[in-house]
Amino acid sequence: MEHECDTLPHWLTGPPQGEAGHASAACNPAVSAQPAYPAGTRQPGASAHAAEASGIPETATRTAAGAGAAPKGFLTLFTEEEIGTPSPATRRSAPFISPLGRFNNAQDRIDFVRRRIKQLGFDSFSYTATRTSAHHKTMFVLSSYESQTWLTRYFRERYFELDPRVALASPTGMPLLWNTADLRADLPRAQLRSERLGGLIDMLEATGRKSGILTRMPLPEPELSASLCFNSEIGNPRWMTESIVAETLMFAHTIHEFIWTHAKSAIGIAPAQQQPVALSELQHAVLKGVVQGQRDKEIAYFLGLSPHNVDYHLRRLRQLFNVRNRVQLINVAQAYVS
Repeated sequence: MEHECDTLPHWLTGPPQGEAGHASAACNPAVSAQPAYPAGTRQPGASAHAAEASGIPETATRTAAGAGAAPKGFLTLFTEEEIGTPSPATRRSAPFISPLGRFNNAQDRIDFVRRRIKQLGFDSFSYTATRTSAHHKTMFVLSSYESQTWLTRYFRERYFELDPRVALASPTGMPLLWNTADLRADLPRAQLRSERLGGLIDMLEATGRKSGILTRMPLPEPELSASLCFNSEIGNPRWMTESIVAETLMFAHTIHEFIWTHAKSAIGIAPAQQQPVALSELQHAVLKGVVQGQRDKEIAYFLGLSPHNVDYHLRRLRQLFNVRNRVQLINVAQAYVS
């Protein structure tokens, strides 16, 4: 079923604000894209979600100031600066301890991520959280490590609707290794779709995105997912060895964990507040075992249950918390076992 998107932000309907030339600029502080919300363009205390898809350059902001607010859209850009620096208390209360949480300011964290991206052999990186309902899609994009030109063209041309890298990636977190030569070889026979995909591949190659790794991470809400894409100018995919893939996947988990733990409220993708779930003592014990990483057999052993009973309670817990799998259950259950 097709998912309709709201109107694109007005800054995406015109030509890009200058060419970045190469994706590697995204990792160079001197030539990287401007933040989605440049200093001074947002009201104090307003979140990225409240500014709904108003991530525009300073020049465009000034131009639009006299013409009224930007039309509400499906796209929200956010930056590392908007995530900010978690307080010590927030870090201690987080369910996981992320190495990204040790930095005292956003700029140090940005520098670290850029260095790590380069060390792994990549030139740019993007993080996109997507909420999809029956007929609607909302996207939240971290813009700190991508060029504004790329983001403008990618969303203006609506390439996200048919990007084969996202479509082919497993939703379970397994990495997808891609390169433009293979994408071009697999172009569909249908002329219109082939032309659009060809345009995306041409843009990937022209901007130094010829190979890379994309992984999709599950999120607690069934309608939410996150895509992390690492891009390289190297065309031959053989450079992505098993060790590079493993290190990249570990780094992707680190970024994903940090953003979901510390940024979801700031950018407006926090799950809606729900009524507390009433749990029996046994259900609470099973849930605690799951959160602590115990396998079903271990939970059964410690609680004196049969594996069949543990399976029943897990299915019941997934129903109560309205989640589809174990990962989502762990994420939403932290407050019940802390």
